[in-house]
Amino acid sequence: MRYGFDNPLPESVDADAVVVGAGPGGAAVSRILTEGGLRVVLLEEGPPKSRFRPSFAHTAKYHMQEGASMLVQGSVPFPVMAGRGVGGGSLVNSAICFRTPDDVLASWAELLDDERYLAQNLAPIYDEIEERIGVAPVAEAMAGENNMIIARGVEKLGLEGGLVRRNAPGCIGCGICNYGCPVGGKGSVDRNLIVDAENAGLRLQGDCRVEAVLVDGRRAVGVVGRLHHPDTKAPGRIVRVRARRVVLAAGAIGTPRLLWHDGIARQLGPVGEQLLLHPGSGILGVCDHEVHMWKGVTQGAYVWDPELPEALPHTITVPPEAFVVQSGRVGLEAKKVMQEANNICGLGVMVSDKGIGSVRATRSGRAQLHYEWVDGDVEILKKGLVLSARVLLAGGAREVFVTAFGTARHSDIDSLEAELDELPLHAFQLYSAHPMSTCPLGRDPETSVLDPRGRTHRMDGLYITDAGVFPSSLGVNPQLTTMALATLTGRAILEDMA
Repeated sequence: MRYGFDNPLPESVDADAVVVGAGPGGAAVSRILTEGGLRVVLLEEGPPKSRFRPSFAHTAKYHMQEGASMLVQGSVPFPVMAGRGVGGGSLVNSAICFRTPDDVLASWAELLDDERYLAQNLAPIYDEIEERIGVAPVAEAMAGENNMIIARGVEKLGLEGGLVRRNAPGCIGCGICNYGCPVGGKGSVDRNLIVDAENAGLRLQGDCRVEAVLVDGRRAVGVVGRLHHPDTKAPGRIVRVRARRVVLAAGAIGTPRLLWHDGIARQLGPVGEQLLLHPGSGILGVCDHEVHMWKGVTQGAYVWDPELPEALPHTITVPPEAFVVQSGRVGLEAKKVMQEANNICGLGVMVSDKGIGSVRATRSGRAQLHYEWVDGDVEILKKGLVLSARVLLAGGAREVFVTAFGTARHSDIDSLEAELDELPLHAFQLYSAHPMSTCPLGRDPETSVLDPRGRTHRMDGLYITDAGVFPSSLGVNPQLTTMALATLTGRAILEDMA
């Protein structure tokens, strides 16, 4: 059953397990625990039902953490996005579904001394989740010209990539996934994993921000949340859930933010000390024919070059009203770009980073983010932009320009490379939507927060199942792996409680 601000749970609830956060990780672990026979309560800060509208301001208010205003400080300030609501990031992402590369999983298995993390052993879990959430390749008929330019360029250059696999079985190609799917075509977890959990008895409380973990000695025994009005944000009454197991799945920013604001982070080890972001920027191509990059599948194509595995370019899909801001143009250049808007295509480069980041909480409970780029990642970003330019020019663009202030247009790669060599990091339009690794798995309590079974090293009964658990950067979009590892941890919890 589902509860909201106007129809809340009782003030005090007992359960076998309480889960904080209804995104991919919280949904997956709730499904496993409820179907395993446990009484589970799931608390979610966002609204209990989706409140979509084709407006960024509306989406930011209801379905983005901190109203889409989180900004990382450090080498260069840039925005970091994270979803909220029943479905979490799966409500507002592009539905891209990659499995973590085999070599990354092999490094985790070695680090954790746990063969469950090897690709061949995680494969059945990936198979199960992909079937349930409806993962399939993008159909050419639905892709749109923006994606097909990339697919043609990839094929012409003999690279890996092309049309991507997504969990959007009912997609109609309207291009506004990041505002929330208006037709229910995306397989976000509110439409599958959470439904399975609710059918097995899950009680889900929306509009409830968890403020503290209840602790008895060295054991987590529940959480305390406060209701907030979904429109005014005015605080309501307290909801207290006592449980034998506490699972935090509030996201790689939300979980450490909670633990630092609660005051127990220091007890648990290096909470929030390894923030990774998959940061990136973009490059746009100008074509002689119409493209309409906002039509067709959102981010429906990608490029992968085995000689540059740390960079993953995806399609840029930007609605007309956000186009100039994303392009990095001002003045007469901005006017020119708007006149060409129908003919522009693009790729955004995501870096599998090794940066140095952290998450803390302010006195008011907001996230305090810091991130320092390392030189190697800056070079990967620039090489990824060159790779992207090659693809766009091969696929049909006549010239390209980087989404950075003061950059020129290029019809050849040599001049682009020369410009990028001199371009400082602060000139780029930077962006991140994949925070991770803030409460990583590991065997050493000094360098990790969780053991290989997803349990905190230093507190009994407390687990984490969001993207914060990744021991290192994935290099691919994280939602599918978040669900897979949460499923693995859910089964470990059932074993621990048997």
